[in-house]
Order: sequence, then C-alpha cells, then structure tokens
Amino acid sequence: MVFRMEDTDKERNTKEFEDDIINGLVALGLAGDEGVHLGSKGYRQSERTDIYQKYLRQLLDENKAYYCFCTKERLEEMRKKCQEAKRAPRYDGCCSEITAEEAEKRIENGEKGVIRLRIPKDREDIKWNDLVRGETIIHSKELDDFVIARAINDPLYHLTVVADDHDMEITHVIRGEDHISNTPKQILIFEALGWKVPEFAHLPLILNEDKSKLSKRKNKVSVDDYLKEGYLPEALLNFLALLGWNTPDEKEIFSMEELIEQFSLERVHKGGAVFDLKKLDWVNGEYIKKEITENIDKFYEKLTPYLKNKIPDNPELIKKILKDPDFEGRFKKLSEIPEELSVLFNELPDYPLDLIMSKKFQITPDMLKQVLKKAKEVIGNLEWGKGDGNRSNELSDKMVEIVSQLELKNGQVLWPIRVALSGMERSPNFATLMVYLGKKEVLKRLDSALQKL
Repeated sequence: MVFRMEDTDKERNTKEFEDDIINGLVALGLAGDEGVHLGSKGYRQSERTDIYQKYLRQLLDENKAYYCFCTKERLEEMRKKCQEAKRAPRYDGCCSEITAEEAEKRIENGEKGVIRLRIPKDREDIKWNDLVRGETIIHSKELDDFVIARAINDPLYHLTVVADDHDMEITHVIRGEDHISNTPKQILIFEALGWKVPEFAHLPLILNEDKSKLSKRKNKVSVDDYLKEGYLPEALLNFLALLGWNTPDEKEIFSMEELIEQFSLERVHKGGAVFDLKKLDWVNGEYIKKEITENIDKFYEKLTPYLKNKIPDNPELIKKILKDPDFEGRFKKLSEIPEELSVLFNELPDYPLDLIMSKKFQITPDMLKQVLKKAKEVIGNLEWGKGDGNRSNELSDKMVEIVSQLELKNGQVLWPIRVALSGMERSPNFATLMVYLGKKEVLKRLDSALQKL
C-alpha cells in the first residue's frame, strides 16, 4: 500500500491537515509500505509537477487534449442555456478546433487557457466492474471535454491521480462512493495515455445518525481526537472495519491479523454505514477489558497520562481496582477512568439528600437514620486492610444482615449505604466501595450522610 499526499489544492492544503492525516494513519497502523509517512520524496503531488507536465505535453502533442480559452462569462452563458433547455451543462467544444500551433502562440503572448481532455466523438458508454457494486455504466453522452489542468504547470486532480496510479503501479483503487462520478473521467485519461486501467471499488460513505454524510459539525472526524479521548487504536480500527462490512457469523471483535485474514470486498455493503458512538464505546470497552486482563502493566502505562493530577499516584492499588471483577465493563474509554475511580480516592462530592432518600424504595428520614447508624455500628466492629478484596463477601454479608435486623427491604438498606459511600446514582456495589475506601473513610462518609439528614 502506497501513502501519497494529494496536495494539488493549494488553498486547502496546510501542514496542520497533512500532519493530522499522517499521524492518524500511522497510529492505526494503516500508513502503508511506502510513502510520505516515511519521509520519502516524490509522494506529494506538489513534488511531481514536472512529471505531470510531461504527460500533459504528450496528450497535447497527440491531439488527445487541447487548450481552451473560453472566458468565465462565456462558460456561464453556455451553462444557463443548457439549464433553460433542461439539459445537463456540457462544454460545447468551442475551442476544440484551435490548432496546437495557434494555441501555443496565444499562451506565449500571455493569454490564459485551461487544458481539456478530448473525448472521442465515437466513444461508447464507459463500463467497469466495480468490486463492491458490480458492473457500473456511465453513458458517454453525459461527459464533455473536461478540464485536466489550469495551465501546463498546474494540473488538476483527475490527471494527477491517474499519473500517480500508473507510475506507482497501483492495481486497486478503493475509495468512497462519492468518487464514482470521477471514475469514468479517470478511465478516459488512462486510455488516452495508453495505460492499463486498475480495478476500482467504491465503499459506502460513513453517515451521521440522521443518515447525513459524516461531518465535523456533528461528530469528531479526526482520528487524533478519538485517540486523545482515550479510544485505543486497535478498538478504533476494529470499529471502523465494521462500518459497511461484516463476516457471515456477525462476529464483532477482531485482531488486526483476523481482519487481514477475513476481510473481503465481496462482503462490503453498498448502503451507507452509520457512525454509532455507542457501538464504538462498547467496542473500546471490550478492548479495555482484554488489555486489563492480559497485561495490566502495559495498560497502566497507557492510562497514566489520563490519571495525572486527577487522582493520587498509587499504581498498585489502582491496578488492583482495575482488575476487580466489580469494575469490569464500567470503563468505555481511558478519559473516563479517572472519574470512575475518583470516588475511591478523592473527597466525596456533595449530592442531594433526595438521591439517598430514594422515592423508588420509599425511604423515610427515620428509616434512613436507622440504617446509617446501624451500618456505622456494624462497621465499627470490623477490621480490614484497604484494598483487601478477600473481605468483600464478609462486608456484603454484614450489610445484608441489617435488612432483617431492621425488618426492612433490601433496597431500603443497601441503596442508602451505597449512595452514602459514592454520592452517585450509579456506582460499584457497596462492598467493593468499602474494600477500597477503607474503614476510616467509610465511617466518615456515613457520618457525612447523617449530617446531611
């Protein structure tokens, strides 16, 4: 795979955009076998102008292209007439009979002219076997002599990509379906230069949830943005592979090796693929679980930048918490992990009293007071080391015993204890919180809930 930079659009091409593209593909392991990411020369179109000039001169010399001197005003008038006649706008070939000698003189005299490809008048419909969409036909009557260069030293996209594909021996051009309309034009240039036409495959576009084309107005579109947020490169790659493609068994988690082995263009969908952020979160969560299980030290290295200045530095305890089954599946991206862990390391944030006095469980002030005082009394008679997961079952059993002792329901006891420890509607279970908070902090938080009451 060749990584070349198509940078002929001088207005939109910036180093910032270029770096973003390069860094994103390198991070995903998709940058290719040769190209700009390796610092190689000759892979930016801006470095290949002399080569494009050579091919443009060949087309002009063989009368397969010609200079067009039509003004913008004339072209606009022609376009309006086509619209009034309810025809697609087409160039009328006004300059096609100007001889090469006359054209060269006019250019030497300072007149500006674009270069158009001459489409043979007897050209039949253009067909190709699209590796995703099957036989595709574009009627030749829909095409006109289109512009391939603004000047001999200013080639346009259609000419440059065809020249690059030929020179770099590209066998397969796999790109978005929005390029389908470009393909017949490029096939005509391949044929005019006497070159072999590569295979084409047009992939479905990635869509927003409302089925509009993915855009940065509604979603992040830079790979780097997602990596900074804490999506793992392997997870992002896996998710992207599933956009518009699947396997017969509907499997969803793949290693790079499995993707390489199982991918085929035949199973690429024709319809657009919706970028589902919830699905990405799920895929990323699965990869986080896998990495924690397989190599916690390596995972912790990736996590460290996200923890900095957010929770105290305690690697061994944090690794223990991450591996705890009660935390499994809670982490969707690296940036969320400090927030999930903060309840165990930082001061308990303020929370409303009505959260702990859940309407669902019909908890009254007297009931809550009873529960919290009883919990304090029971915990006061227990001892455990901070992070001692072996005591989790005992702590759980002791709190559950309070239910029968006070003749209340499970939710009326266990809900307020958990909220008093976490300050959150959703959190790990109360026994897990107790294990990692330690006895002193547990009693402090139960006291705080009593004061709130």
